[in-house]
Amino acid sequence: MAFDIAKAIESLGKAVDSGFSFAEKSKETQSETEIIKTNKRYVKAINAAERLVLLTYRYYNSLSEKDQKEYNDLIEKFIRYNQ
Repeated sequence: MAFDIAKAIESLGKAVDSGFSFAEKSKETQSETEIIKTNKRYVKAINAAERLVLLTYRYYNSLSEKDQKEYNDLIEKFIRYNQ
């Protein structure tokens, strides 16, 4: 009878371990999915920003010198961080 109890305890330990493994894998998959979704949103935001840059560049000559300088600085930052 003691042999059966030891086997039952061993089986229970394996089941608990398997449950923890499943929980970890599930959490990893969820994290990867969130990262992918976040990256897709970033790509959409960058595409919108690029269109805004092109649209506002049409009116570049209408800007004051101060605004042109700020525009140039922002464009340089955008290019630097968008590579």
